[in-house]
Amino acid sequence: MYGVTVPVLRDLAKRICKEDWRSFLKEPSSSYEESMLRALVISGAKMSTEERLEYSRSFIPEITNWALCDIFCCNWNVKKQEKEKLWDYCLELMKTDDEFMMRVSAVMLLAHFIDDRYIDSVLDLLSTSYHEGYYYKMGSAWALSVCFIKYPEKTEPYLFAPSLDKEIRNKAIQKICDSYRVEKEKKEELRKKKAVLFPK
Repeated sequence: MYGVTVPVLRDLAKRICKEDWRSFLKEPSSSYEESMLRALVISGAKMSTEERLEYSRSFIPEITNWALCDIFCCNWNVKKQEKEKLWDYCLELMKTDDEFMMRVSAVMLLAHFIDDRYIDSVLDLLSTSYHEGYYYKMGSAWALSVCFIKYPEKTEPYLFAPSLDKEIRNKAIQKICDSYRVEKEKKEELRKKKAVLFPK
């Protein structure tokens, strides 16, 4: 790790994307910053969804920290009419039983699929996918908190389902309560409901 900041890496990735980015991606990463650059180039360079998925499959095993995961997922460029292909890939990743591959899936869901078409499927997937790893749990909780912010009535039953992992529930509710996009009264209601249904 050289200590290069993310804004500098973003600017460099934009330059690479305008040049011969395929040649850049042929070279293996030898530092944290190079992995970040690869993440930004793969997620943002102009290419078909099929090609982006192909590069993603080879790159994702490099993801071993939350920052690399999140910048990759949140910048992943997909056309609205081709989102189903990315959805299918998220399903694949959730079945791997790998902490960071499952986190990639969870963060992809929150970045690209919390909308009218996918919200029910997202909630079903998040509530039935489990891994003991801390970073998956935090990614899942983050995704559930965004689901609640956008679709509170749909999401609340999933938050309080007995089958949901305790740590995921607690972290999701904490993130909801930290959000400026949720009314104070609703935050207090969630806290009280959690205390009644899941007392310490």
